[in-house]
Amino acid sequence: MIKPRKRNVRHGELTFQRLYVLWLIVFLLFVALILRLSWVQLGGGEKYRRLAEENNFKQIPVVAPRGEIFDTKGKLLVGNESLFTAVYLETDETDEEKLATAKKLSKLLDIPVEEVLEKMDVGLNKKGEPVPRKQPPYYPKKIKDRLSEKEVVQLSEHPSDYKGMNVFLEPLRKYREDSFAVQTIGYVRPFAGAKTSLEKYKKAAAKTGDGGYLDWEQVGMDGIEYSFQDHLRGRHGYKLVRVNSTGKPVEVIKDVKPRPGDNLVLSLDEKMQLETEDFVEKHLRRLRNQAGNDRAPNARNAYAVAMEVKTGKIRTMVSYPDYDPNIWNGTVTSKDYQQLIYTIRNGTIMEAPYDARHSQDPEKESQRHPFSVLPPGSTFKPMMALMALNEGIIHPYTGFQDPGSYYYARATPPVRNSGNHHYGRLNLNRALQKSANTFFAWTANRWYRQEGEKSVKRYREYTHQFGLGVPTGVPLKGEQDGTEDYLSMSGNFSGLGAMVLGSYGQAQRYSAMQLAQYTATLANDGRRMKPLLTEAIQDQNGKVIKEFKPEVLNRSKIAPQHFQTVKRGMISVTQPGGTASHLFKKLPFQVAAKTGTSEQDIPGRGRVENSVFVAYAPADDPEIAVAVIVPEGGYGGVAAGPIAEKMVELYQREFME
Repeated sequence: MIKPRKRNVRHGELTFQRLYVLWLIVFLLFVALILRLSWVQLGGGEKYRRLAEENNFKQIPVVAPRGEIFDTKGKLLVGNESLFTAVYLETDETDEEKLATAKKLSKLLDIPVEEVLEKMDVGLNKKGEPVPRKQPPYYPKKIKDRLSEKEVVQLSEHPSDYKGMNVFLEPLRKYREDSFAVQTIGYVRPFAGAKTSLEKYKKAAAKTGDGGYLDWEQVGMDGIEYSFQDHLRGRHGYKLVRVNSTGKPVEVIKDVKPRPGDNLVLSLDEKMQLETEDFVEKHLRRLRNQAGNDRAPNARNAYAVAMEVKTGKIRTMVSYPDYDPNIWNGTVTSKDYQQLIYTIRNGTIMEAPYDARHSQDPEKESQRHPFSVLPPGSTFKPMMALMALNEGIIHPYTGFQDPGSYYYARATPPVRNSGNHHYGRLNLNRALQKSANTFFAWTANRWYRQEGEKSVKRYREYTHQFGLGVPTGVPLKGEQDGTEDYLSMSGNFSGLGAMVLGSYGQAQRYSAMQLAQYTATLANDGRRMKPLLTEAIQDQNGKVIKEFKPEVLNRSKIAPQHFQTVKRGMISVTQPGGTASHLFKKLPFQVAAKTGTSEQDIPGRGRVENSVFVAYAPADDPEIAVAVIVPEGGYGGVAAGPIAEKMVELYQREFME
C-alpha cells in the first residue's frame, strides 16, 4: 500500500515540473514579444532615420493640428482647416536638373526662383552656384501651403516635370472673419521666423527629436496663442515611405499618427465681446462727427475690460482698432506691417499708439496723441478716499468748504474743479458724487503735511494692493505695470506736489486692465483676484485636463467699514446730481461708478483730455467690474461712460437673467 503511493507522488512532481517549464517558456515568449514591440516603437526611430538618409527612403513629418479655442459657452473661436501643401523630397538628380525643377515650380506656384531654391534647400542659387545648406538632404522641405486646385492637379499629374514634389494635406490655423478679440487671442506664424525673434523659440530651436519644431509648423506669436503654446501644440506624427526615382512615395513602411493639441475654453463671452466691439466702433464714429461741446474729433481708439468681481474671469476685452488676423495666413508685406503698427498691440495691457492710418504722415501724426496707458483722472478718487480714511486723514463726514480754486502751496497754480465749478460745502460722499478735485487735493495736502515723504511710500503701498502700478497677473505676454510718475516728481521736485496731483489721478498712468482689477478689488472689499482668461484645458474628447479656479492675489489691509463709505459715494455718482446720472437707467439694479477726465500735455500739441470710466454692478452685491479708456474722448461720462454702460447691460443679459 505504501509503495504505490510513493510512485504517485513522484509522478505528480514530474507533472508539476513540466507545467512549470511550459509556463516559463510562454512567459519568456511574451517578454520577448513585448521587448520587440518596445524596440520598434522606441528604439526603431534611429533606424528609420538612417533609412531616410538613403535615397529611396524618406521620413515625412505629419503636422499635428493645434488645439481649438472656444468661448465660455462653447462657441468655436479659433479652429483649423486642412489645406493642400507642396513638400519637396530631394532626389538624386543633378544640380542642373534641380535648378530646372525650381524654375518650373517658380512659374507654377508664382514664387521667385531664388525663393523656391531657398525653400528647396538643395545648396544652389538661381545661377546654379553652390550655397550652404540649412538642413540635411533627407529632410522634407515645405515649398508652399494653401495650394490652389490648379496647382494641386499640375503637381499630382505631372510628377516627372516636378521631381521630388509631393502634395500633402496639412492643418493650418483658421481665424474668424469678425476679428473677435484679435489682440487677446493672438496669432501664429511659422517657426522658422519665430525662432529668430522670440526667446522662447530661440531656446526650442536647439532641441531635437520629439521636442523639436518643424520650420514650417505654426507657433503662437502673441496673446493666448503664445501663452498657451505648449498646450495648443500637438505631438507630430510621421510616415516612413519608400520613394521612386521621381521622389514619389510608393510604399509606407511605418505610419505614426499625430496627436492633436489640447483645446482651450476661454472666459470671454462671444456675444458680449462682439456686441461691445460693434458698439465701440459706432460710438467712436459718433463722437468724431457729432456737433456741440461733446464732439471728440480725435477719438479713434478705445480700450475696455469687463472682469467678474468674485472670480476674476474676463468676459470682455476690447482693444480698438483691431484687424483681421487671417492676414497672417499669407505673405505679410512691408505695407501690411505699416498698417499693423497701429492695431496689433493689445492696448488694454500695454501702450498702443494712436490710430493715425487716416493721416498722410501716420508716423508723425501718431506722436501728437496719447497712448493707451494714461492718467486715470478722477477714477482714482475712490482709491484716494480709501487711503485717507484708513490713515485717519478724514472721516466719512469731514467737511470742506470748496473755494473753487484751491492753493496747496505758494507759487503753485491752484487746483480747480472741472468746468471751474464751485461746489460749496463738501463731505466725502458729495466730493465723489461731484468729482471735486479741490476736496481730494486738500486731503492729500493734509496727509503730506502730517507724514511728509512717508505718505508717498504709504500711498504706493496702498495702490499696489489694488493692482495699480504692478502687473495684474493676466496670462498674456507684454503686460506693462503702468507709470508711477509721482515717484519721480517726489524725488526730483516736490513730494507735496506729487501727492496733490496724484490724489485726483494726474501723476500716474495705468492700463485698462489695471483699472478693471482695481475696480473689482474695491467692489470685492479689498480682495484682488487674478484675471482669468482661460477656464479650462480639454483634450480632443472634451475631457478636462486642467481647470483654472479663482485665485486671490492679495487682500488689502484697509478696514472693511471704509469700503462701505466709498461705495456709497460711488453709488451717488450714478444718482441724480452725480456725474454719471444719465447712465444705467435701463438696468433693474443700482450701479456704482466713477467718471474721469484726465489731462495730458503732448509735446508740440498742447493739453488734451482723455475719457476714463470705471463701474461695478449690482451695487449691493457686485458681480461685474468694468473699466474703459478713450484717449482724447473728453469727459469721462460722455465718451467712456456709454461703453461701460453697454458692457454692464450685456453682462446682465448674458449672465444674470
